[in-house]
Order: sequence, then C-alpha cells, then structure tokens
Amino acid sequence: MTAPSLALHKAILDALRVALAVPVYDDVPQGAAYPYVVISSQVARPNDPLSSRRDESFVYLNVWSRYSGQREVLDIMALIDGALHQQRLPMESGRMVRLYVIRRLPQREPDNETFMGTVTVRALTEH
Repeated sequence: MTAPSLALHKAILDALRVALAVPVYDDVPQGAAYPYVVISSQVARPNDPLSSRRDESFVYLNVWSRYSGQREVLDIMALIDGALHQQRLPMESGRMVRLYVIRRLPQREPDNETFMGTVTVRALTEH
C-alpha cells in the first residue's frame, strides 16, 4: 500500500473548496485575484503504533489578501479552522485518523498592501 500523502492533499483541497467562498489552489495561476488560499507544502514522517502503519503530516496553507488590515485573512483562517479542526475527511487511499489545526498566524507582507495568513494542519493518517 502506498503512503497516503497525495490522498491527504486531495482531501484537504476538496474540503476547503466546499467550505470557503474564495479560490483554493494547489498551484496559483498567474494573475490570480485576491483573496485566495494555497496549499504551500506538506511534510510527512512515520508515526507507527505497534499494530499499524501511520504517518504524521504537517500541511501548510497560505491565505493571501489585499484587504486593508487583517480582517479578511483572520476570517478566512477561522473558516479553515472550522472546516478542518478535529475532522476525519474521506480519502481515496489510506484512512484519516484525525486532523488538527495547530497554528494560525497573520502577517503583513513587506509591500504593506498584502496580508498573508499561515495555517498549519497536523494530520494523522494510516496506510
């Protein structure tokens, strides 16, 4: 059985596309309108209990906005939290044990016009 990294990526992408009114990308198209969310990276490591094969993954989401101030980024991050925290999303392969939103961080970009919010998701999946 293969590692469920791609299935986890797709499950999160699908869940966010249903829950959010803004575009959610794996690869942001040139000239994309703000606001939007992108899955920027994913890191997985083995987390095996005695009786099964399990991975602990960290998925990093970025929220991009040109709204004046942090409000839009904070609102979108709250919606992401509501859609993902403590969920068991359906996956095409493997099995979702549980998702946790473990960090939300808004920050102003150096251009002083753009805000980026970072959401870190911790996922436990079984092969």
